[in-house]
Amino acid sequence: MGYIVGFSIIFLIISSNLLINNANHIQANTLLNKVSFDELDRHAIIPIKDKEGDFGIPQFTSNPSLGDSKNPLCENADDNLGNPLCNPLDNKDNSNKDQHNQDLNDISSENEQQKADEQKNIDEQQKADEQQKADEQQKADEQQKADEQQKANEQQKADEQQKANEQKNLDEQKNLDEQQKADEQQKADEQQKAHEQKNIDEQQKAHEQKNIDEQQQKNLDEQQQKNIDEQQQKNIDEQQQKNIDEQKNLDDKGNHAINGLNLKNDKKQDELNKKIEKLDDKVNKDNTQNYLKQQEENNAKDQNIGDDKNDLGINGLNFKIEQIQANLEKKIEKLKDKIENDKDNLRLIEQRDENKAKDDNNDNNDDSGEADHKSYDGYAFDEGNDNGKGNDKNEDFNFAATGDFGCSTNTQNTVASIEKKKAELVLPLGDLSYHSTADCWFGITEPLKGKMMITLGYHDTHDGVAKMNQYLKSFQLDKPYYSYDYKKVHFLIMASQSPYNEGSEQYNFIKQDLEKSSQNKDIDWTVVTSYTPFYTSPTTHKGQKDLRAIYHPLFEKYGVDLVLQAHNHNYQRTYPIAFNPDESSKPSVINGATGSKANTDGTIFAIVGTGGEGFYPLQGQESYMAKQLDSKFGFLDIGISNGKLTGTFYDNKGSVQDNFTIEKGIKGKKGESNPNV
Repeated sequence: MGYIVGFSIIFLIISSNLLINNANHIQANTLLNKVSFDELDRHAIIPIKDKEGDFGIPQFTSNPSLGDSKNPLCENADDNLGNPLCNPLDNKDNSNKDQHNQDLNDISSENEQQKADEQKNIDEQQKADEQQKADEQQKADEQQKADEQQKANEQQKADEQQKANEQKNLDEQKNLDEQQKADEQQKADEQQKAHEQKNIDEQQKAHEQKNIDEQQQKNLDEQQQKNIDEQQQKNIDEQQQKNIDEQKNLDDKGNHAINGLNLKNDKKQDELNKKIEKLDDKVNKDNTQNYLKQQEENNAKDQNIGDDKNDLGINGLNFKIEQIQANLEKKIEKLKDKIENDKDNLRLIEQRDENKAKDDNNDNNDDSGEADHKSYDGYAFDEGNDNGKGNDKNEDFNFAATGDFGCSTNTQNTVASIEKKKAELVLPLGDLSYHSTADCWFGITEPLKGKMMITLGYHDTHDGVAKMNQYLKSFQLDKPYYSYDYKKVHFLIMASQSPYNEGSEQYNFIKQDLEKSSQNKDIDWTVVTSYTPFYTSPTTHKGQKDLRAIYHPLFEKYGVDLVLQAHNHNYQRTYPIAFNPDESSKPSVINGATGSKANTDGTIFAIVGTGGEGFYPLQGQESYMAKQLDSKFGFLDIGISNGKLTGTFYDNKGSVQDNFTIEKGIKGKKGESNPNV
C-alpha cells in the first residue's frame, strides 16, 4: 500500500511537470507564429534551457541570453502542425543554419528597430506630453501675468482715483482758502471803507462844527456890531443934545455971541474931521489887531472902556466892511468872468454872421463858418527878450512853470509873482483860458510877452478849433508839440491832447528829438512839459497809463531830468523815479525816503496846476511823492547855475512851499552826469 502511494505521488509529479512543459511549448509555438522572439521574451513564457535539462520551468531556472534560448527551440522544437519554431527556411538545409541565425539576427534587428521606433514614439509622446505640459504652464503663466496686469491696472486705476480725490480735496481746500482770503479781503475793505466813512463823518462833523462856530462868531460879530452901532448912535445923540443945549445957552446970552459960536462950531467941526481922518489912517494900518484888541477889551470889561469903545467900534466896523468888500469882490470877479465870457460868445456870433454873409456873396469860399479869434503878436518866446542874457557867456538863468490859469484875480496874482522873480522864460502848462476864447488870458499875461512857450491843455484844444488856432497863430506854431534849446537846457513841449501812441507823428518826433539832444555836448539838462500827468496822488484826475508806459522808458534812455505837468489843480512833486514795467503806477524811487536803487539816474515829475483856477483836493499821498499841497496858488521857479537845477515853489504871497535841487557835473558828453537830489 505504501509503495502504491509512493509511486502515485511520483507519477503525479512527473505528469504535472510534463503537462507544464507541454503547456509552455504550446504557448511558445503559438506565439512564434504570431510574434517575434522578443515578444515571447517580453511575455516571459519562452522555455528556458536548464543547466541539467533542455527545458525547465522559467520561474525555477536562470534566464540565459535570448540567443541561447533560440537555438534549442530551432533545433528540437516544432509547433503542433509539425512546423519548426524557427524560420521555415531552416527546414531545407541544416547547413544553412548560419544563414538561419543571420536571419534571426535580422529579425532581432528589426525587432530592435521596432522597439526603437516604439521608444521614439514613447519619447515623442513624452515630449508631446511635456510640450503640452509646458503649453499649459505657459498658458497658466500668461493667465497669471494677465491676472497680475489686471490687478496692476486696477491698482493704477485705484491710485489715479485716489490721486484725483486728493487733487479734488486740494482744489476744494484751495477754493476754501481763496474764499477765506476773499472774505478777509472783503472784511478788510469793509473795515477800511468804514474807517474812511468814519473819517468822512468826522470831517463832515468838524465842518458842520466849523460852520456852527462861524455862525456863532457871525452872530457875535453882528451883536457886537449892533452894540457898536447903538453906542455910536448914542454918542451922536448925546453930542447933538449937547450942541442943542449949548446953542440954547448961547441964545439966552444974546445974539452978540452968535458969530463967535459959529466960529467955534466951525473950529470944532474941523477938529472932528481931522480926528476922523486919523482914525481912518489907524484903521487902514492895523485893523485886524485893533479888532482883536476890541474883543479882548470887551471880554475884560475894562473900567475905562468909554473913550476906547468909540475908537474900537470904528475899527471893528471897518474890519467888517473889509470882509464884506472881500466877499463882494469875489462876486464881482465871477460876474466879470461871466460878462467877459458872454462878450466872447457875442463876438463869436457876430463873426459867424459876418462869415455867413461872406459865404452868401462868395460861393467859392471854403470857410467853415467858425469865426477866427483874434491873434496876439509878441507873446511867443523871444530869446532876445532876456535882458541881454541869452547871447552872452553867462549860462545861469531861471524859468517859471505853472498851469490851469483861468482869468481870475488869482491868475493876476500868479502873473505878478512870476514878474517879481524876473523869469527869463515862462512855461504855461495848459488850460490857459476856460472861456470860449483866450482873449482874457492874453490880457492878463501881457506882462509876460516874449517869454512864453505854451503847452496846450484840454480847454485849449476841446473848446473849438478857432480857440486852438488862436494859440497856434499867436505863438507862431505849426503843431502843438515842438522843442527849443536855451543856453544849456533842451525844452521839449508835448501835446498830450493829440495822438501820441507809438508810430504816431508826435511819437516819432519826440523820439528823434530826445535822441538828438542827448548827443548834443552843449546840452546839460532836458526838461519836458506835458499837460496830462504821468503820475499823481489820489485826486480828481488819474495818471495816464499809456502815456507813462510809452514815454517814461524813453525819458530814462535819453536822460530827461524834469517833467512838468498840470491838469490837476494842485501841486505835487515826486522823488527821482524809475519806470516799473511790472506795475507802471508804482514807479521805483531812486533817491528818496526809501533809499532804493535802480540802474538809472531817475526823473522828477512835478504837477503845477496852481495858476489860478479852483483847487482839486488831494485824497492821499503816494509813497513816491515827496511833496504835495492843494491850497496854494503859485508857480514853480527853476534856477540853472553851476551844474545845479534848483526848483522852488512860491505861493502868491512869496512864501516858499517846496524846494529841491538836482546836482550833476558839467558834462562833456551824455552819460557823465551823476544827479543827486
